[in-house]
Amino acid sequence: MEQLSVPQGEFELARHPIRKNDTLRAWDAADEFLLQHLADTDVALTGTVVVVNDGSGALALAIATAAAPAVPPASSPVVSVGDSYISQLATSANLRLNGVDASRVDLLGSSDPLPPRIDLAVIKVPKTLALLEEQLIRLAPTLHDSSVVVAAAMSKHVHTSTLELFERVLGPTSSSRARKKARLIFVEPDVSRPAPVSENPHRYTLDPGNIRVFGHAGVFSSERLDIGTSFFLDNLPDQAGQIRIVDLGCGNGVVGTVAAMDNPDADVIFTDESYLAVASAEATAHANLGADRELEFLVGDGLQQLKGHAPIEKG
Repeated sequence: MEQLSVPQGEFELARHPIRKNDTLRAWDAADEFLLQHLADTDVALTGTVVVVNDGSGALALAIATAAAPAVPPASSPVVSVGDSYISQLATSANLRLNGVDASRVDLLGSSDPLPPRIDLAVIKVPKTLALLEEQLIRLAPTLHDSSVVVAAAMSKHVHTSTLELFERVLGPTSSSRARKKARLIFVEPDVSRPAPVSENPHRYTLDPGNIRVFGHAGVFSSERLDIGTSFFLDNLPDQAGQIRIVDLGCGNGVVGTVAAMDNPDADVIFTDESYLAVASAEATAHANLGADRELEFLVGDGLQQLKGHAPIEKG
């Protein structure tokens, strides 16, 4: 566990799960650069602040701490939006670790409604452009002429295509010079543009079987089936009867769906730490198995969310 020192304060931060001997930091130079920029430019933190893709809560924790003294208790907390349940667990743990009231940060998944009007949007650029595009499309209608939008990433993840995407979806975009191998991206929202339309989830069909597959942005094999999963599907074990099948790390849910089709009496659970993956799996499963088939869809940390499930009763 290491200490993050930024203008907003000093914070003990850890990744999830918290381990005493974890040598990997829970933040990077892009987080530090962004927080320094917010302090140097005296960006107002009294409006609606949304943080996107906050890895372990460094951004939300620092911003919430800086905003707290000047904000009335009844005001909105910092809103942290992301697709990773693991990141949310880390954020909650780091809030507790630093004595910050959990109510200061509102944790939202990818499909949860955003605040209708956002004054400051702070974005960590994700690894995939598809996910970034979907997130920017969701943000666009919430921005106004005075909204401040600033993104951060390590320089190796900021390409011409990244800047072009921000410009195409939100408005005029520029970037900073590199600092400790990190860069910032600045956007001036152009609210006169027509609202962008999402093309997600992607859909395709597998043959044989005419299996319909749905995949949201950033979900593995969202647009076509990968060779590894194809090989896996051809070699699923034969089962029968009242068994429990868990599609762990379900992604688009095609493996669990095929297993459920082959085992009509099975109790099938789809689980992933990605909100968009579980949404994809739910769409895939229901499209092929129908609305009447009882299935379970869990966003969680591995098999942790399965604790307490009743054992299968053999008929």
